[in-house]
Amino acid sequence: MAEAAQQRRLGCVERVQAALEGLERGGGPVTVAGVAARAGVSRTFLYDDAQAPLLARLRDLASKQPATGRPALPDKQRITTKSHETVVRALRDANRKLNEENERLRNELAVALRQLRDLHRGIPAPRG
Repeated sequence: MAEAAQQRRLGCVERVQAALEGLERGGGPVTVAGVAARAGVSRTFLYDDAQAPLLARLRDLASKQPATGRPALPDKQRITTKSHETVVRALRDANRKLNEENERLRNELAVALRQLRDLHRGIPAPRG
């Protein structure tokens, strides 16, 4: 009888580990209730002192999730620091170019408005 209980416990541990591995690979919300449901075990099972390593792993995975409440991306889909810096540099460069173009267009508009104003006043446009 004790051996059967031990086998059931080991089966539960394996299912929890498989659920955690699935969440680690594929992402998804990591909560005690969610992992328990996914593994087909009770939350009480996860909070049992004998399962402290499983609970610690679950909490570690949960702590890696963004504070937005959305699940963390799997490792394969996360951007590297170098890639992130490259994207930031490209966006800053594009922003700088747009600011320069806006300044040029503002100047052209000011000249055009000045010419229009002069035209309405009957002042001849400067030659040159």
